[in-house]
Amino acid sequence: MTLPPGYDACSARRATGFAWGDASDWLRSVLDSGVSLHTWAAAQDDAKPLVGRGTLYSVGAQAPGPEGRPRWAVRRYFRGGLVAPLLRDRHLTSRITRPTRELWGTVEARARGVPAPAVIAGAVYRAGPFYRADLVTELIPGARTLEALVFGSGGTEDASVLLAHAGRLVGLLERSLVLHVDLHAGNVLLVRGEEDSGARVVDLDRSVVFPLDASPFGEVMRKRIERSLRKLAKQYSRPITEHEWTALRAGYEEGE
Repeated sequence: MTLPPGYDACSARRATGFAWGDASDWLRSVLDSGVSLHTWAAAQDDAKPLVGRGTLYSVGAQAPGPEGRPRWAVRRYFRGGLVAPLLRDRHLTSRITRPTRELWGTVEARARGVPAPAVIAGAVYRAGPFYRADLVTELIPGARTLEALVFGSGGTEDASVLLAHAGRLVGLLERSLVLHVDLHAGNVLLVRGEEDSGARVVDLDRSVVFPLDASPFGEVMRKRIERSLRKLAKQYSRPITEHEWTALRAGYEEGE
């Protein structure tokens, strides 16, 4: 398994994984204990469940990460779409697993200035033709999905401001030649802190990072995020106003 600089491969029993150098000893100790990272996280005294696909746990950092943040997010990869009820968290074994794809996608996107939470570790647990997998990233305090902030209850912010942030993120992805083939309102995170404000992208295991001299790939991600917003607007009975669409689309062009 080829890894980006700064990451080490780890293995134990029927599990394999990788970790940021400072977290390698921690990962080895967890894998040696025979439990998954997701199970380990759930058992921590300071674990806080975060709602998402499956359960995402926030836990205290066990070692310094690339950005030195005090908490980590630990998640299990669950299937989406039509096969979700049947396979849940099982994935067909392939040459490159989802954690490894997400590691490379995240590292390469961040190197081009795309804001995304830094990866700490990943692990794969094989069983016959299938595997289950977990990923650990640094936790961005206060981050919530674009879906939750625009369509969730209790939102008090101007949605046009949030959508403008999302639009700027999409435009940056385009200019950086990072194609997120599954971009939607659930994997765009919004942060409103004084130091961390803006949008971040997650779920980069389904991204393609093109050479910097490649031709632009068009408006694929714009169409995806707008299709996602239309679908959610119907689901929540909360239409996107023309002013909000304008803010989103103006964001695409900012920074050019």
